Amino acid sequence: MPEDVRPQDLEASARRELRALRRANAENIARHLVMLQRLLDTDPELAHQHARYAVSHAGRIAVVRESAGIAAYLSGHYQEALRDIRAARRLSGLDLHRAIEADCERALGNLERALKAAQGADPAQLDDQEEAEIAMVVSSVRHEMGQTELGLVVIEEAILMFRGDRETLRRLHSVRADRLEELGRVEEAEAVRVRIGEGPQEVEEEIEVYDVAQETDEGPQEQGPQEVADEEPSAGADPDPAVNPAEGPEDDEDAGAAEDPRPTSPTDEEE
Repeated sequence: MPEDVRPQDLEASARRELRALRRANAENIARHLVMLQRLLDTDPELAHQHARYAVSHAGRIAVVRESAGIAAYLSGHYQEALRDIRAARRLSGLDLHRAIEADCERALGNLERALKAAQGADPAQLDDQEEAEIAMVVSSVRHEMGQTELGLVVIEEAILMFRGDRETLRRLHSVRADRLEELGRVEEAEAVRVRIGEGPQEVEEEIEVYDVAQETDEGPQEQGPQEVADEEPSAGADPDPAVNPAEGPEDDEDAGAAEDPRPTSPTDEEE
């Protein structure tokens, strides 16, 4: 356990739930939950190990079981995730993580159970984010049941109804592109992916930029202002026009500037 991990780093609502434990145990569990949260994105398997320790010492605390369920889901331990998420739901009295439950059932091959879990969600307790997550899972389940057209309808309705963040909206469109591809509508799918930044990006032709003043290999070199002043004009010839030293060639610094041309619980197909 790193020395910089403190119980105070855990959010206040979670710390309040841990007050049911003895102080030493509560502080210990809090530190493990902090580590779990730090590791979820980078090392979900190690986060899962912290979760199992927390459950073994505080298995009747809702936030512990909820955190353990999320860690188990992200590390691919779907049966454990189901057990912990359902325990958290019973302990908290809240309709938590229906999308995770449904996706775990889908990953385990229980497609009918996955639909049942999604349909059992309490609409009064769902926000836009959770509704979107459920729609993505249900769309994938419908495809795996051989009902890809229905899966497309589900995700398109979710897109129309969604009022949340841009990243979740991007993921919804990504699932829509998957359904279109599976239906053979490849061009439409590619157009969707390009709009959301998943398609191939057009790369501008690279333009070589060089300094004309340095190109001395071909042709005679231009004489500088001082050389012109020192050179005697030939007899009978008109003198060269006056050269203004301040009016040299200007480098077009912007001529070749080229811009480099891209904008995620659960994943789109496996979450």
